[in-house]
Amino acid sequence: MTLSINLKYILFICYLTSNILVAQKDTKSLKNNSPYDFSLKKELPFIGVGIGLFSTAAYLSKTNTTAPFTIIELNTLNRNDINKFDRGATYNHSISAANTSDYITYSSIVLPLLFLGEKSTRNDIFNLILLAAEVGSITTGITHITKNTVNRARPYTYNSSFSINERRDEKSRVSFYSGHASTTAAYSFFVAKVINDYHPEMKKGYRIGLWSFAALIPASTSYFRVKAGKHYPTDVITGFTIGALVGFLVPQLHKKREHKKASYSISPYNFDGANGLSLTCKF
Repeated sequence: MTLSINLKYILFICYLTSNILVAQKDTKSLKNNSPYDFSLKKELPFIGVGIGLFSTAAYLSKTNTTAPFTIIELNTLNRNDINKFDRGATYNHSISAANTSDYITYSSIVLPLLFLGEKSTRNDIFNLILLAAEVGSITTGITHITKNTVNRARPYTYNSSFSINERRDEKSRVSFYSGHASTTAAYSFFVAKVINDYHPEMKKGYRIGLWSFAALIPASTSYFRVKAGKHYPTDVITGFTIGALVGFLVPQLHKKREHKKASYSISPYNFDGANGLSLTCKF
């Protein structure tokens, strides 16, 4: 995944933030039916973190001085230096798998548009798209900061079935971790989390199906990235995990807090011949 794709989300944040300010008064009644607390005060920290991470990632990408391997260096690479769990990926090469992983990833970015198809989420569509933008910017920022710090060589650099130019391209040293896996996991888990929160009465079977589908999307992407020779298993496992956490936590941290009133009860008790009163407090 390139930074430019998610840049559109960052730019869109500015418009959506102003939208919140204008629409807050009009959506007051709708907010009561939403599981989330939408306010400028709530959004600013997320927007700030997203833009900060994204900007740092863009800077590191631009200033990364790690050069592709020279032809001499490529000839000295030994796949036996790779840990056994990841080593198999250095034998993989599939153009169709690479293309399929791209299609799934690009499709996952528009998953939040599914909210338009349901009344309760449709009423909050602008706020939910803002949350999606926050998920996208935070996920992309963390991913590319890591890529340009670790500078791990991709599996195909060890594979002679790829051309010399492919093995020496500008993306050959940013394997860890998978941006495709983190992006698909972030958006699919985000959508599942939102649907789950808007429908707390959902039956267990539907809930299992929802989360299973959310996991299947990044799992499929991860499989194709490894099969294509673009990533190691540890790259996609890490990307899946981090993306899923961001996609889940951003809406979770927006959930309304339940302020329960404290209750008190007083009752008599008798213990070992001693009488008294018991005070019970629930907060």
